[in-house]
Amino acid sequence: MSRSTMVAAMLALVMTLGAGAAVAQEQSAWDYISLLNPEGERAWEIQFAAVRSLVKMGDEAVGPLMAVLNHQSSDVRTHAALALGRIGAEEAVDGLIGLLQDPVDAVRGTAAEALGNIGDDRALGVLLVMLARENDATLRAAEVALGVMKAQTAVQPLIGLLQSENWEVRWRGAMALGQIGDRAAIAPLSALGEDENVVVVGCAAWALGALAGEGDFAALAENLDAEEMADVWGSAWAIGVIGGDGAVATLADALTSENETARSAARMVLAWLGTDQAVAALAAAPVEDEHAEGDGDGDDDHEHADGDGDGEDGHGHAEGDGDGEG
Repeated sequence: MSRSTMVAAMLALVMTLGAGAAVAQEQSAWDYISLLNPEGERAWEIQFAAVRSLVKMGDEAVGPLMAVLNHQSSDVRTHAALALGRIGAEEAVDGLIGLLQDPVDAVRGTAAEALGNIGDDRALGVLLVMLARENDATLRAAEVALGVMKAQTAVQPLIGLLQSENWEVRWRGAMALGQIGDRAAIAPLSALGEDENVVVVGCAAWALGALAGEGDFAALAENLDAEEMADVWGSAWAIGVIGGDGAVATLADALTSENETARSAARMVLAWLGTDQAVAALAAAPVEDEHAEGDGDGDDDHEHADGDGDGEDGHGHAEGDGDGEG
């Protein structure tokens, strides 16, 4: 199959593939890896669809993905790390730890989040060290990773980070504390109800709900109708990074919002999530005349879900800078 045909197939996959649909078995992992570094305004759609296909392949894709962790293209390194994390490839832990020294923010962040998804204790110490990095993408991704790992040893450092001057650090810290579930976080999370940033307030509300037994997306969902683009993108990425059926349902509702930014952000984050439920929501949504190109801030949207509001970085680390990418 030619590259142009593969690209067309990937676009069709991300736009129309229904939940539970199988990956085309005639394609190899290398075919999909070749699509991790596309060009053009719809590049993120191709990349996320290729990652989804690689994840569906499971163990068969692990070897080829590990082989490109040192690829010259940062897009390839980033999305390979994203896929390995979602596959849960324990054999990739050492290679992913090595990527924490990568010169590119998106690669470092995605690698950190991937380590969290894999959940191997070998990564715990290095992720805790990353919490001491000031305003670094790896710090924000380490917060996300440690939350996914439910790392009790991270509770006090995360509580300290709730006082950060960086709102992207504060919302990720709040989210991670909600995921870990230590009640020592209740008082500091409650104090964030007065935070100046609405994304932080929404994540704190979700975390307090999670500590009480069920996270509540209501405040973050309300932010999707905000006037400020950063608030919309940041909240969409935060919802996506938290994940789960409730997150998908919230983002699916935003696909029919009157707010164009909300629709664009929801579309990108759902594509980044790449679950059967997320893809089904995209397939059922009204067709837009134009597709979201990024986070809205010009950041590397598809690489890490920072939740920053930039729009694409979703593939690996939740940064949440407000640009739409995460």
